[in-house]
Amino acid sequence: VASNMMALREVLKVTTATLRLGSRHLKDVSYKKRSYSSDTLGSVETQALRDVYKDKFLPRTYMDTYGRLFGKIDTFQAEELHRMFQTAEGETLLDVGSGPMIVNALLASSRFKHIVLSDLVENNRLELNKWLKKDEDAIDWTFRAEMIAAIEGYGDVKKGALEILERTRSAIRKLVPCDVLKPGVLPVEHRETFDVIVSSGCLESATADHESFRRVVCNVGTLAKPGGLLILHGAGRVKSYPVGTVDFVHANVTEDVLKQAVTEAGFEMKVFISKEIPKFVESNDEFMFLLSARKV
Repeated sequence: VASNMMALREVLKVTTATLRLGSRHLKDVSYKKRSYSSDTLGSVETQALRDVYKDKFLPRTYMDTYGRLFGKIDTFQAEELHRMFQTAEGETLLDVGSGPMIVNALLASSRFKHIVLSDLVENNRLELNKWLKKDEDAIDWTFRAEMIAAIEGYGDVKKGALEILERTRSAIRKLVPCDVLKPGVLPVEHRETFDVIVSSGCLESATADHESFRRVVCNVGTLAKPGGLLILHGAGRVKSYPVGTVDFVHANVTEDVLKQAVTEAGFEMKVFISKEIPKFVESNDEFMFLLSARKV
C-alpha cells in the first residue's frame, strides 16, 4: 500500500495531508504550478491521473466501497434527476463517464429511447456489457431499480423494477469508449450531438485541478445540440477518494468553479442544487451537487 501511494504521489506531484472517511483516508492535496501542452485539454497532473484510472481503477472494489454508501443522498439526486429527465426535450441522451454504473440510464429510460453509455476504463465497460448481456456475474441493479420504481409511482416496486431494467436494456443503443481529455470526447465513428448530456461524478474525478475541469466541461459541452441540456451531478470540495489501495485525486470543485465552467462552456444555468454530505466525512465542506444548464 505504501509503495502504491508513494508512486501515485510521485506521478501526480502532489503533497498530502490526512482526512478520514470511516476507516479510510482522504488526502488533502495541494498542487504545484501546473504546465499544459498545446495538444492536451488537461494539465500534466490530469493526464497522469487518466493513466492511473486506466491501470488502477477496480470497478468491483469501487462498488463494494461506495455502491450503497450515500443512501438518502442517492434518493435525493434520483428524485431530482427524474424531474429533469421528464421535462427535457429531444430523443437522444449521452452518459459521459458511466463508470460501472447504470443509474443514470435507469432513470432516463422512462423518457429517452436512444441512450449511449461511455467510459474511459475498459473494465468499467466490461461490467456494463455484462449487465447488458445478462451475464450471471453481472452487477445486480435490482435494488436501484426498485428505488426508481417507487419514484415513478409503481404500486408494486418489485414488478416495476423488472420493467425498468428491461426497458433500460432496450433503450441503450451503444456502449462506447470516451476520453474527456481528447477533443470530441468520443471516438470519431461514434461522435454525434445529443439532446441531453448527463455525467455523474466523472468530470471532477477525471481532472486534478480547476483549469483542467473547466476545459473538460467545455469539451463535453461540444456534444450538446443547440438548446440541448447538460446535467452534471457529483461531489464538491472533495480532494481525493480511495478505491482499494489507490487514492484517486479529485478536482476539489466549488460552487463558483462549477457555475463558471458551465457558463464558459456556452450554457445557461437553469437549476443548481447543493446538499451537504452527511458527517461520515470528518469535514464541513464536502457537498453533493446537481445542476442542469441549457446550451445557448
